[in-house]
Amino acid sequence: MDHKGEPQIASNNDGSKLTPSVVFFDPDSNHEIIVGKAAKDNAILYPENVVMDVKNYMGKNKIMKEYDGKKYTPEMISSFVIRKVVQDSEEYLGQKIDGVVITVPAYFTDARRKATEDAAAIAGYPLLGMINEPTAAALCYQRKQKITNENIMIYDLGGGTFDVTILHIDDNEHMEVLSTDGLSNAGGRFFDQCIIDYVRDYIEREHDVDIEDEEYIDILQDLYKDAEAAKIELSSRKTTNIIVKAGKIREKIEISREQFEKMISKVYRRTELKMEEALKSAGLEKKEIDKVLLVGGSSRIPYIAEKVEHFIGREPSKDINPNEAVALGAAIYSELCGNKDARFVDVCSHSIGVVVIKGNTEENNIIIPKNSKVPVEIEQRFLTMADNQKKIELTVTEGEYLEVTDVTTIGKFEIYLPDNTPAKSLVLIKIGLDKHQLIHIHIALPDMEFEEEYHMKRAANMDEDAIKDVTGILRDYTVS
Repeated sequence: MDHKGEPQIASNNDGSKLTPSVVFFDPDSNHEIIVGKAAKDNAILYPENVVMDVKNYMGKNKIMKEYDGKKYTPEMISSFVIRKVVQDSEEYLGQKIDGVVITVPAYFTDARRKATEDAAAIAGYPLLGMINEPTAAALCYQRKQKITNENIMIYDLGGGTFDVTILHIDDNEHMEVLSTDGLSNAGGRFFDQCIIDYVRDYIEREHDVDIEDEEYIDILQDLYKDAEAAKIELSSRKTTNIIVKAGKIREKIEISREQFEKMISKVYRRTELKMEEALKSAGLEKKEIDKVLLVGGSSRIPYIAEKVEHFIGREPSKDINPNEAVALGAAIYSELCGNKDARFVDVCSHSIGVVVIKGNTEENNIIIPKNSKVPVEIEQRFLTMADNQKKIELTVTEGEYLEVTDVTTIGKFEIYLPDNTPAKSLVLIKIGLDKHQLIHIHIALPDMEFEEEYHMKRAANMDEDAIKDVTGILRDYTVS
């Protein structure tokens, strides 16, 4: 935030306002990690040393990379990106940064949000706030336009994820999110891959050559860059060409805008279904949406913008930079975090519940419904099943369905009950979501004077000891 109270973008060491979230393990140095454009440029030449798209793996119990005898989780990879951005910002500002605000896709689950919080801890920076990306973009727009009493839809299609959020800004410029939804594995990177697949199939069909073979690795590296450039060119031109030179092969492959639009139409249709669900959850009809904001670079592809306009029945606003709006909104949010009078209401992106037994079957029992305002605490009443029951096995779930197999199990733990607990003793289970949408659990048996807070050990996340261990190890790494 500058001296006038306006958000500004800090440039990185390359002089750019955008830093690709790509990590390169430098083979010439065991303890140097390269993040950003230089890492992205090495993605094809040294694929075994490059990690990208880490956001899509946050909250998954997965080893993203094994390198030099060490295993790297999504949290560890993400911590390198955080360190890079903070270091470049400190150099740009000429001052130390004490903490971070991190934006996340609105659809992010509890495990993904916890992994994001852990990544900040591993990087060594306190998490001051976590905000949904579409909501951050709306904060930027509202600050710029000073709008009031409007319903706004944010259509956020970025490099690899999609979010849609509907919110209302009242007469006092207070913002309330009404609903949110989203998709993983949707966006610009997948559009690039459509072009790459088209060129690969063309070469294989016409020349019986697979350019994904190792001997053509340089050609494939150029193709990744050319595909991204072609996607951008097709926003302003009806056709573009990709040149392929491999051995005796000399091809100029033409791709039309019509072909490209056909390639990406299925992805758009998936986003349209999510818009319909968000409208239903918000209790609004299309005609009640006053403005549509396009966020994320992929949202400005003419086909996407035109389809969104046709769906909602009004031309999307072009008043904000789709690549910068989220970051600018995060800066505004950081300012609001210290203002106790600022009213800002967001909602949870998934339902939270517990598994219960009804008759002889297990069911998912929702305690906090999707799109509840956060922070939130909701308590429900249950009963023990037998005399002298020793424990309750509590399974916490995430999802909107009744069948246990159709929802995600976040964590399981055992609650040991007091001695001589009779059957049908009242059990009060209170689940809370904090401002980061992280889960907190409180259990009470009032008749037995039993009451405890529980901290979940999430199956998909690193535990506290592992976080401390890797934090110490990674501090010795140089990030550039």
